[in-house]
Amino acid sequence: MSSTIKQEAYQTIREKLISGEYPPGSRLSDDSIAREIGVSRSPVREAINQFVSEGLVEYRPRCGTYVKTLGADELDDLWGVRIALESFAACEAADFASSDDIEGLTSLNGEILELARSCRNLPGQIANNDLKGEFLALDSEFHLQILRAAGNQHLLKTVQDCRMMTYIFGSKHATAYATADILLKSQRDHELIIKAIQNSDRDNAREWTANHIRAARARVVGERESRREAQ
Repeated sequence: MSSTIKQEAYQTIREKLISGEYPPGSRLSDDSIAREIGVSRSPVREAINQFVSEGLVEYRPRCGTYVKTLGADELDDLWGVRIALESFAACEAADFASSDDIEGLTSLNGEILELARSCRNLPGQIANNDLKGEFLALDSEFHLQILRAAGNQHLLKTVQDCRMMTYIFGSKHATAYATADILLKSQRDHELIIKAIQNSDRDNAREWTANHIRAARARVVGERESRREAQ
């Protein structure tokens, strides 16, 4: 079996997990996924098994494989891990980031600013699904660039997995909408983080990164509580 085909199947499923197309609790059918992406069932089955080993999908005897579901407390724990590890990574990046790293971060943040400006022209200044998807991709790449600049591959892998888990398992609790103000606030936070890293300022790099992720967590938790009260 071609490793390229297996990787294609894995990547396709991964993207659908992150986007929420395969939400927590949903069944993953290797047959239907194989038909959807135009490959045989074998590489899809291998990809699903990999997600089982990574703890993102669970096998239920005589029922099949399902995307796992986590409770609110477990999701909050994941946010806590992200705050600790990503703020540490920002400290390390303040020591090791190159001029190319700074240029890359600045470019990504510039794209986020353009999205925020585009969002101003939408009804209610609320991002549509396409714009929101672009923002999430750019924001994720921004944070991963900091992790790469820190130069610790084990840290990079751990945070990548943690971020993916918050996206997947938090899909029911994730930000239901993204406004122009939210995008602009994120862009301004990023500016402060870039400045701290560029100035080799470990303390502020850690502080601004932690505050930035705490603010994102607060929005998610606030929306979750609002929906709970409305039920």
